[in-house]
Amino acid sequence: MILTDMFDYIGKNIRVYLDDGKTLEGTLEYIPTYSEMYQFRRAKHFYIGEECFRCHHVRKVEVI
Repeated sequence: MILTDMFDYIGKNIRVYLDDGKTLEGTLEYIPTYSEMYQFRRAKHFYIGEECFRCHHVRKVEVI
């Protein structure tokens, strides 16, 4: 999936199917920069809870 498509889901409750077989459910967050404001989490990564991934790892997204 491309980055601009993933941006449409930020803040929504979704189910994400990753290419390694994992399925994640929850509210999607995006961390644009490495800073204290984002608890020093990985920059340019998407998060659902504590799990992080990049957009090119996503096979499919469903709004739940």
